[in-house]
Amino acid sequence: MSLAWRRKRLDEQLLARVQTLPREIRPPEDLWDGIASRLSAAPPVPGSVRLAPAAAWGFQRLAGLAPPERTWGVRPALAAALLLCLAGVLWLHLARPAGWRVAASSGPYTLAAGRLETSAASRVQLAVGRIGVVSVEPGTRLRLLATRPEHRLLLERGAIAARISAPPRLFYVETPAATAVDLGCQYALAVDARGGSLIHVTVGWVELTRFGERSVVPFNMSAYTLPGFAPGTPFSDRASDSLKEALHRFDFEGGGEAALATVLKQAKERDVITLWHLLARTEGLARRTVYQRLAVFAPPPDGVTREQVLRLERGALRIWWDALPGSPGTLPWWQRAAVRVSAWLGIL
Repeated sequence: MSLAWRRKRLDEQLLARVQTLPREIRPPEDLWDGIASRLSAAPPVPGSVRLAPAAAWGFQRLAGLAPPERTWGVRPALAAALLLCLAGVLWLHLARPAGWRVAASSGPYTLAAGRLETSAASRVQLAVGRIGVVSVEPGTRLRLLATRPEHRLLLERGAIAARISAPPRLFYVETPAATAVDLGCQYALAVDARGGSLIHVTVGWVELTRFGERSVVPFNMSAYTLPGFAPGTPFSDRASDSLKEALHRFDFEGGGEAALATVLKQAKERDVITLWHLLARTEGLARRTVYQRLAVFAPPPDGVTREQVLRLERGALRIWWDALPGSPGTLPWWQRAAVRVSAWLGIL
């Protein structure tokens, strides 16, 4: 049995599985066009904008990264992620070039020595090898750092929108404040002239890392970062402005107990990802209070005790995380299989 025959057979099985998915959970075909139009409608981020103490959400509106008006449920986003994995398999068979290249552009731009800069009226679409595309918005400056074995770029300022169809940890975007690690998704990322950044994820998940700390940002959530700080706590697109402002004070302005109290008071069931992250960012009585609030919306699974969580035992925290709505742990078996098959077929 030849390798080519086995690949063809697996492709047929994947296509058959996708065709059996209920049609009503398919994501809108024009979803990305809508995101792109919102990005293009926004003015460039002025360097004089003060990102703090104003709410990070204000910067998101300014950068044109406002969330879609209709939020996705878990199943549609996971179905979309499966389709992205399948697209990666098909792209392999189309034998796309392995390196970076300019796929489309409008307006003047400069590209020299691995540095790309767009003017205030230009856009560029970069093909990221075989794994996806990056839309580079006006007033953006970035550098291409690596193509093999991973794809990595540095976003110095401006905004990009990435669509990646590959197994996790093949695409990285470094910023002055943190590194965004793609876990198979679509997202928009903006950096202002002072190095502050905001990420908004629409499909899949992104991991932000800095100083050995990390934040995992699921779909329909955002996170803010500032140079010199650990990655900010993720927050839901539907979270109240009061919660977002208090979270910003807690993460970056030493807001302490007062800011945390506002976050906990404003938290709803949609904010469980935020509360889970806060467990490791608090201690003592504050951590116990966070635990109690999170347990109201998402009781810990069987086998996870209060004492284990308060001690931040990694295994217990991971089990609880995997049970939270919207976390990568909610990935169904068919998507996990698609990721493994994609890697086996040679997307790496």
